[in-house]
Amino acid sequence: MPPNRGNKLFKNNGILITQQNLFIISINFYFLFVSIITLLFKQSEAMLDVSWWSSVAQLSSQINLQQQLDELKQQNNQNDYYYQENNKHYSKQRQLTLSPQIPSVTTTECTELKGLSPGQKRICELFKDHMPAVGNGAKQAISECEWQFRHHRWNCSTPRELKGHIGPVHKRGTREAAFTYAIMSAGVTHEIGRRCRLGMLKSCGCAATESKPQKENIINDDWTWGGCGDNIDYGYRFSRDFVDVREKEESIKRDAEGHGRSLMNRWNNEVGRKILKRHTKPKCKCHGVSGSCNIKTCWMQLPSIRQIGNILQSKYHTARRIQINSRGNMQFEDSILPQTILTQQQFNNNNNNNLNLIDYSPDYCQDDQIDGTIGTTGRICSIDPNAPNSCDILCCNRGYQSHIEEVISKCNCKFQWCCQVVCETCRNLTEVFTCK
Repeated sequence: MPPNRGNKLFKNNGILITQQNLFIISINFYFLFVSIITLLFKQSEAMLDVSWWSSVAQLSSQINLQQQLDELKQQNNQNDYYYQENNKHYSKQRQLTLSPQIPSVTTTECTELKGLSPGQKRICELFKDHMPAVGNGAKQAISECEWQFRHHRWNCSTPRELKGHIGPVHKRGTREAAFTYAIMSAGVTHEIGRRCRLGMLKSCGCAATESKPQKENIINDDWTWGGCGDNIDYGYRFSRDFVDVREKEESIKRDAEGHGRSLMNRWNNEVGRKILKRHTKPKCKCHGVSGSCNIKTCWMQLPSIRQIGNILQSKYHTARRIQINSRGNMQFEDSILPQTILTQQQFNNNNNNNLNLIDYSPDYCQDDQIDGTIGTTGRICSIDPNAPNSCDILCCNRGYQSHIEEVISKCNCKFQWCCQVVCETCRNLTEVFTCK
């Protein structure tokens, strides 16, 4: 038998393995390894998209509780000092009686939060006193999202196990995800700017004169700046750094599609912040004899989160679909001209306040964990076909059922001198319609 020069033989437990077979086995193991790593990467990336504000909310609650306990300890220490100064027979036993053991809170470190990207963890460590503001801003954004979409099939709600954030709607670049990113960014900006004015953050204060509007002719000449308005500039910068840093992480490897999705997220984040900044207006207070308005003191005031939600709701319906080219740049779907491709410089100089989306939205009729919806089964609807929550639309042609509920409300209210309103409690039976 001639020697096998090009294909060596290996014998293992009586089985002959050629060098070619070893190469094929190695290739198969390599592709299996790459598939597993890719799957784990996508799951971890989806987890980041879903739960960063949930993690910050958890941390902010712990920080708030720790601050309350610290204030309680300080108050008790002051009581102990006062008792010592006024009682010569002060004893340690009495001190223990006056100062009960106050439980301590173990605050989760920023590096332990699974929902934050590496860049967000670094900012969290540097500005830990900002995290309650970030968490509260995110909570307000979620509440506003739920109110704006209360009559829609997708009503911003999530399964119970995901309570506290909007769920996996971020896995797809839909118009719902576009609204979510914009309202979240605006909510964080709003709360940071407001707390700066209240003096609750160490690294910022109320807005100085540089925050006044560029068009000063919107106010008469007889006015002075109060110097303590909502600090929209600082809130804008911090929100941009904290919220957008996850979309710029170099440690997270992205393909062209992933890079384009990050650009879309940053675009929608910027839309939320710019709308908030554009609608920050001066508010004035009159000073003068007998209530006259000879002199006005003015300061910058942020719009309400409801006002921002209303604006973003209208932009939700007019969101524009974009495509991602092979280089990971955004391009409007209805244009084929090369100049419609958005370069990085054009993206940074964006003055367009329209929301952008990549993927078409599902119908949100069924319970689907992947798309981030709990379906419409059991949702209350209206039999009025013109109502925003019409059963014909909300129930997805599955029909609806009715039942009688007892509604408790206040009625027959009267003004009683002085000075309160007294109401009776009325119980009424009403017919309620729910989707099958």
